[in-house]
Amino acid sequence: MQKLPVEHGHGLRGLDRHAWVTLAEREVFNLVNTSLAVPHLEIEARLWDAGTTVPGAPRRVSFFPHILSEAINNLVAGGNLELTSHTTKGGATAELYVPRDARRRTTAISAATRRKAMLYARFLRCSTTFGAAGEAVVRTSLMDAMPVGYLPMVDKPVFGEVPRIGTADRLPGALDSGAWLVIKDRDTGIPLPPHALLVEIKNRRMTLYPRHNEVHQLLHKAALVQEQHPDLAVVPLLICRRGHDRLFWMAKDLGFLVHATRAQYFTMPEDTTERHVDEMRNELGLADLKLVAPDTPARIISLFTSTIPKTAAATAARWSSVGSKLLPHYKELRLDTIDNETRNSTLATLRLDAEAELAAAGVKDPILAWALDPEGDAEGDWY
Repeated sequence: MQKLPVEHGHGLRGLDRHAWVTLAEREVFNLVNTSLAVPHLEIEARLWDAGTTVPGAPRRVSFFPHILSEAINNLVAGGNLELTSHTTKGGATAELYVPRDARRRTTAISAATRRKAMLYARFLRCSTTFGAAGEAVVRTSLMDAMPVGYLPMVDKPVFGEVPRIGTADRLPGALDSGAWLVIKDRDTGIPLPPHALLVEIKNRRMTLYPRHNEVHQLLHKAALVQEQHPDLAVVPLLICRRGHDRLFWMAKDLGFLVHATRAQYFTMPEDTTERHVDEMRNELGLADLKLVAPDTPARIISLFTSTIPKTAAATAARWSSVGSKLLPHYKELRLDTIDNETRNSTLATLRLDAEAELAAAGVKDPILAWALDPEGDAEGDWY
């Protein structure tokens, strides 16, 4: 097993979890104390997505979301910040962190609270378009990549939702998209048997970790497809806005692909203008908002034209020999109703069983640092 360092952010090395949390507390407090009212998504946008300048650090420092959450909880528990709810004139409710010490700035905090709540309500309106916008980007990208060797599994709409593969039983929820990838043999030029590219699209604000049920929705469906079609070369693909480092480690071990777009695709809601969007980008730190419109097409090009054709065979082989063998764990972890203790223990058991499957497949030096040990983790629960 590869011995990877336990990191809790980017930009600094040699810090343990406590040091990362302490540093995050300082940065979160400074942000809220300066801005006066800040929603959680802005904290992550500024201190995780964009990162911040820290004295002595060689580059910008970004804090993983689980570290920011712990820092926020500590600041609230310690009486430095408080969480307040504000309802806008339109009826939307925003939860905002504000300084507990409001002396001589009560009016300023109230004004900032109203402003940030209004911007957050605007974000919520945009968020209703995220799902369809992300799917549109992926499907049009696949259409553009058809000359490389992609064929749609579903024609209406092209590269649309896939309820089943072939004549097998329906999946427990359709895949967001799917494609047959036909690659030619480098030496003979003869087309090889097709790869089944199974796609789930999570164009959401959250950063995905190995424990999130959204990850296991894809893995459960892909494992079922492999069970239904044992000889099929299956390539599961998860497309998300951001993924934690450990999610990519997990993907490498089990045999699936993760692509982080680092873009929040959306379509323009009614009564929303470009000026409104710029205000969200600037005042909420949502610099990755990317409009999807006929005159501003968004595509994910290199993923489909370069990355996947190069990695499909190896990914499918690893999935067939390792990842597809762990279906019962995915079936439980895909549920959003299990508690944190059950989720952590199930993920830990998944890792143990994955280690056995990797050994049986002859995989040398797997990563396996993407889940907690069943006996616990000296660093504590990292999510």
